[in-house]
Amino acid sequence: MKTIFNRRLSGLLAATAFLCTATLAHALPEWRNVVQAFGQGTDKTDVMADNAEYSFSKTGPDANWTTFSGNVAIRHRGYELRADKIRYNAETGDAEAVGNVVLIGTDGTLWKGESLNVNLRERAGSASGIDLYSKPFRVLAEGGSFDTLVKSNQCYEVQNAIITTCTNEVGHFHYAVKANRVRLRPNDDVTAWGVYPELFGIPFFYLPWFWKDLLNHYGFRFQPGYKGSWGAYLLSTYKFPILRDKENYAYIDSYTFADYRSKRGWAFGEKIKWDFADPLTKIKESQGFITGYYIPDDHDLPEELDPEDTERYRIRLQHSWNATDRDQVLIQALYVSDTRIQRDFFRKEYREMTEPDNFATYTHYGDLSSFGLTARYRLNDFYTQVERLPEAWFSLSSIELGNTGIYLENDTSLAFLRSVYNHDQYGDERDYEAFRADTSFVLSYPGKYFGFLSVVPRFGYRGTYYDKTLEAITTTTMETTVHTNSYGEVYSTSSEHRETQYREDSAGFRSVFEVGAEVSTRAYGFFTSPSGDTWRHVVEPYMNWTYIPRPNLEPEELYQFDEIDEIDKTHNVRIGVRQRWQQRRLGQTAVSEKFYLDTWVDLDVEPEDDLENFSDFGWDARYYPMSWLRFRTRGYYDNNIEDVDDVEVSMTAWHNAFRSEIGYRYHSDENSLLYGSISWYANERWGYNLFGRYEFETSQVEEVGGWIQRTWDCIAMRFLVGVEPGYTNDRGYDEDDDWHISLTGWLTDFVPNSILEEDNR
Repeated sequence: MKTIFNRRLSGLLAATAFLCTATLAHALPEWRNVVQAFGQGTDKTDVMADNAEYSFSKTGPDANWTTFSGNVAIRHRGYELRADKIRYNAETGDAEAVGNVVLIGTDGTLWKGESLNVNLRERAGSASGIDLYSKPFRVLAEGGSFDTLVKSNQCYEVQNAIITTCTNEVGHFHYAVKANRVRLRPNDDVTAWGVYPELFGIPFFYLPWFWKDLLNHYGFRFQPGYKGSWGAYLLSTYKFPILRDKENYAYIDSYTFADYRSKRGWAFGEKIKWDFADPLTKIKESQGFITGYYIPDDHDLPEELDPEDTERYRIRLQHSWNATDRDQVLIQALYVSDTRIQRDFFRKEYREMTEPDNFATYTHYGDLSSFGLTARYRLNDFYTQVERLPEAWFSLSSIELGNTGIYLENDTSLAFLRSVYNHDQYGDERDYEAFRADTSFVLSYPGKYFGFLSVVPRFGYRGTYYDKTLEAITTTTMETTVHTNSYGEVYSTSSEHRETQYREDSAGFRSVFEVGAEVSTRAYGFFTSPSGDTWRHVVEPYMNWTYIPRPNLEPEELYQFDEIDEIDKTHNVRIGVRQRWQQRRLGQTAVSEKFYLDTWVDLDVEPEDDLENFSDFGWDARYYPMSWLRFRTRGYYDNNIEDVDDVEVSMTAWHNAFRSEIGYRYHSDENSLLYGSISWYANERWGYNLFGRYEFETSQVEEVGGWIQRTWDCIAMRFLVGVEPGYTNDRGYDEDDDWHISLTGWLTDFVPNSILEEDNR
């Protein structure tokens, strides 16, 4: 029979003990199947046990002590202590546990040992034969102690310890760190002294001191390998915290780089990365980095570089700041020593951004409108860029004017624009600049007619002021050519030759009017498959008519900066149809879209000379035959050049064991690229990958390679092999075959953001 003791019962027992003889006062009565609570509120301690022996003595070594045995569990303020036998003092909070001792902390820390002496109220104690788990680390030790230090953080101190994240049997860890002394703070960090790291049981280094964050990957990372353009190399990174405030989610980290390449020599760099979040919502408010990299490259420089200029470097800044829920600041800057440094040392970044885009933007997002300020500037004069110094803009979303059913949209911008060209190639002779003020208004009147036909007529006006325009000056000359026929007779012919040149003219204001309408409707039908699934086919035909009369200032009379300056007479109609196939499985309410297809044709109502009325045909299709498989294709055919102008086809598949992506991109005047990558994880231990890119226009394999990954219980290693075959670049210089072999490894509980260290510079 279970007995619940409260304060009244304890008082009654104490009174009974006072009336008894001295011999009876020190007796230890025994109860079975005990459930008992000591104290109240936050000081409450709950006990469960198979047996209990109580002492009613107020003096002597047994005063206020109770011995619990058999499946004992004591809970106090989120802590839980379990053991075969626990001697507990309700007045002081002391507990002496022996036999299969387990202590579970409020932070999830699991402590196992042979014996434990602990004060549950002060959260302090000592133990022997320790097996401590604090995610993701496991610590084995002969003995140790723990205490509550700052605020509610627990601190464990152990001696002669083994630290690992492996979960396999003791003595068979794939890696471990042996230390004379270890201090562990759950959810915070681990510090060790007298450290011997082991890999597969073999010690390979000695560290007098070691520190590791439990949530972030600080410390060393290495990448050895070989690359044709680098030679044998070793990339090394040391990451450590400058500011590490977990309570307020504020971090500033430092990355120090020291790299050696046998063909390029030493290189050094530093990266400071910051990340700040709201302490309450944990939403990131500010993040970014600044990085610098220096290469005193006095070895064999690429052919196209100045052999005297061996100082190569890169400085990059990137920052985003969500000042409020509606205000955002973005900054990006990249300054380099030469045009090849990105390609030579930062290949992944080079593919994503061939030429630097340096900008600073501020944006305010409102409910119905947004506005901002943008500055774009060229930092290196060997690139071509349109600078905006600065540009202020305002955008008004579609709003209804009163209750008229008429909606208004507006976009306005003021900008100082400058187009700057590669000074190494052109000097500054081709540079030009202008101030431009532009505003556009669009009025629309959406309506639905006959219950199925949606009609949205619109009227637009765009007014643009330029402080400089261009004047076309055409000169006509007569050219006389003397000919001799087959009879030896001499005669001459004359032809008229016209040449148009442009010179800067005074300010001008361009007015552009636009009228148009979009008409659409929707129809759908249902059918049921033999398996019982319900399918819906949605068909949405649409037509969009646009007419823009010839503006008073044509594109050739304006400096060209972007699409605003390209506006010219337009009179076309786009006719298309969108189709959707949607599925609802038997017994389910969710609907999934299996296939989407949008096709259209563009008709030029008033084509220019030698151009066709039928100008373009376009499509956009997405197909999801399985939840793990997707096909996508989009593009358009330009009838005027009688060629597919832009097209992309891709297939993406992902599953528990594999992920693949195969695609093809084509542009009539840029590239025709086939690319693909497939990763297959045969089991938990082995993974494989193949990747490649082939350019049809130049009949060139851009890159092909693959990797093999071996994963143990707690570590993973990846061996990568790739090659970029030689070719002649766009400047006429020959590039040699560039083989790449690398080996990287990481702890599976601390997967790095970039597997290759070369992508982290």
